[in-house]
Amino acid sequence: MYVCHCNVVTDRDILEAIANGARCVADVARATGAGRTCGNCVGSLRDLVCQHCPVRAGGTTEHPAERELGVSGAAR
Repeated sequence: MYVCHCNVVTDRDILEAIANGARCVADVARATGAGRTCGNCVGSLRDLVCQHCPVRAGGTTEHPAERELGVSGAAR
């Protein structure tokens, strides 16, 4: 399923980024490009990270690096 239409990123791309070490939305954005254009997918990105990343599963607060990497805030 497409998660980020702007940058053509699928849920499999997100899960692969997590499997390769991404631990927050900013890491996934850096690895895939998702969430860096319009921001409509940031909520879905956050959900996938929270569901599949053992490090972030407990806390779902905004990661400070999201702003530094240009992750759009439209879906926050």
